[in-house]
Amino acid sequence: MKINLIDNSFLSEVENYTGSFLQKKEDVKKIIDAVVAGGKENEFEELTFTAKYICGMLRVIKNAPGIPEVTSIEHIKSDLSENIKKGIEQLKQILSSVSESEQNYFEQTYFKLTTQNFTNLSGLFSDLESVKKFLNYLKRQI
Repeated sequence: MKINLIDNSFLSEVENYTGSFLQKKEDVKKIIDAVVAGGKENEFEELTFTAKYICGMLRVIKNAPGIPEVTSIEHIKSDLSENIKKGIEQLKQILSSVSESEQNYFEQTYFKLTTQNFTNLSGLFSDLESVKKFLNYLKRQI
């Protein structure tokens, strides 16, 4: 199935479907523009899957004290760390063909290891998780 990512209403449809506003909508749009320009739809699909997985692990860590099945929080944190690195690499691959100023923007806003950038990255992954949920919904409509 071919989903029209370049449709200007795509991200609005994601917001309507999930019932919440995207935190980093302009940056998600920049990523989608890079995906379309570079023909990297498969890489984008993988990135949204990774983002959804990361967000799920963040929820488990947040709620771990109340979940009796969670016995090794350290294992989950290790897995989370590896997947965040994977997600960043996937983002860098998708953005490899954008302008140097755009690459610098993402480096300064998301990839440098600071508390604020981790917050930014978490918001971006949350938005990409919403995109993944919407894409899954669209696939089920066929």
